[in-house]
Amino acid sequence: MQAAPELKQGIIADTHAHIGIGLSSPEHVFLKSVGPEGQILGYILLRNAWNLSDLFIDPKAQGRGLGKALFFAALSHVQARDHRGYIRVNSSLNAEAFYRKLGFESFTIDKPYPNYVVPLIHYL
Repeated sequence: MQAAPELKQGIIADTHAHIGIGLSSPEHVFLKSVGPEGQILGYILLRNAWNLSDLFIDPKAQGRGLGKALFFAALSHVQARDHRGYIRVNSSLNAEAFYRKLGFESFTIDKPYPNYVVPLIHYL
């Protein structure tokens, strides 16, 4: 199902803002996968090295293991520095199975989340 045009524009604006945030501080881990012509195929942003804020793969590049490769590359950066011992993500419903394959699991939270958000944690 396709998102409404105004929702897509909001997501694109948020993505641009998050990339700027990722590049703004050494506390963040920002990695990207670039194609042969220099196009960005995907990227990951871990804010403060524990909050998986974004992991996007171009739909044309999905199914090639890029998301998994970006996650484990980011995990290497996190493990090489002083860290909290976990990475958290507020997954969308359609990405939950992907994160669980990477080793994320459910955990109890103090505040309610919308029905379309699945809080998950990956212990290091």
